[in-house]
This record gives sequence, C-alpha cells and structure tokens, in this order.
Amino acid sequence: MTPRQPAGPHPADVEVSASAANVVAEWCSTCKAYTLLAGEIVLLTQDGVAHVGYWAWCETCDPPEVSRVG
Repeated sequence: MTPRQPAGPHPADVEVSASAANVVAEWCSTCKAYTLLAGEIVLLTQDGVAHVGYWAWCETCDPPEVSRVG
C-alpha cells in the first residue's frame, strides 16, 4: 500500500505566541478578598494581536494548576 500524498502545497509556517494581557487583581466573590487575578488571553502573530478569551484565578480558592478560562 502506497502512502497518500498531500493534495496541495503546505501552508506556510505561522509563529504564534499566547500571552496574558491587562492582568489585574479583582474581588473574589467566593473568599471575599482581592485575591482574584484576571486578564485577557491574546495571541501574538505576524499579523498582529488577537483577543481570544478571558482567564481568572483566585490564589485562595483555586489550586495552582486550575484557572477559569472563558
């Protein structure tokens, strides 16, 4: 059996970096303190910056490996 070949040319390689932007401390309604870190998730590409979501993590309520992403 012969391996399949791609139908057309390969797309150009794209370099993308994910980053957090506008990180601020906010009020956590669960533990009633300013322990919630929140910010935007952005992608940095050759074409510019794209906003892809929002994240939040409370240093008191959430384990270090858990964050709320929306």
